[in-house]
Amino acid sequence: MDITPILILRIALGLGVLVYVGNCWTNQKYWSRKHFDWKPKEYWPEVFWLNIIGGTLIGIWLIAAQFLFS
Repeated sequence: MDITPILILRIALGLGVLVYVGNCWTNQKYWSRKHFDWKPKEYWPEVFWLNIIGGTLIGIWLIAAQFLFS
């Protein structure tokens, strides 16, 4: 497996997504683009859980795919 700039970028992006998810989970808030502000999960729980579950899956996929398919 050769380490390329694209590989490093994808892993860094995956880590960034996981850091965002961790921040959302720790603070129980999500970033609302509609209001351009952090909103508590009680404001719109479906969006909060979509951020947590979707972000976790995307972050793990971005990292794991680099090792599974290279």
